[in-house]
Amino acid sequence: MIYGYCRATTSKQVENGYLDEQEKSITERYFGCIIVKEASLDMNVKPDFDLIMNKLMVGDTIVVTKMDRFARSLSDACEIIQSVIDRGAKIHILDIGLLDDSIMGKLLYSTILSINEFEKALLVERIQSGKNKAKKTEGFKEGRPKKYTQSQIEEALKMLELYSYKKVEEQTGISKSTLIRAKKELSK
Repeated sequence: MIYGYCRATTSKQVENGYLDEQEKSITERYFGCIIVKEASLDMNVKPDFDLIMNKLMVGDTIVVTKMDRFARSLSDACEIIQSVIDRGAKIHILDIGLLDDSIMGKLLYSTILSINEFEKALLVERIQSGKNKAKKTEGFKEGRPKKYTQSQIEEALKMLELYSYKKVEEQTGISKSTLIRAKKELSK
């Protein structure tokens, strides 16, 4: 079985005939294939694609025009492609090539995996670079910003002399654990 999968991500794409363009590209190459047009525009919810994946059998092929038609990210694409190949099926991404368990398919898949690893490494590098740059700025503190000012904490600690933790928490909104931590820091 050959499944042609078409998907749009915006209603404007649907209105402008993007699904029909994808169908035409697929049927020019795979005449008579079963065309499945995704009803959902949400990238995280692809019920029609999931239906194809559940029906997929050895020897079947899924055809898409581009990788972003079935995957949210490169790592998502890698997982889906591996799942298709593990089932003994193929996925033909028209602008990339046929991914299967042949030598060429494995080469393409390895290339996609390498790009995915490179992308992840770049992301980690950018995050570290951003953190290092931020650490050099005056007044930098790593982590979440404080919810309450020092004066609010001090006022709440004074209230503890007259009221219980529960009462102070109700009146100030400052949690008991925050008050206990502040009390410990004050006693140091």
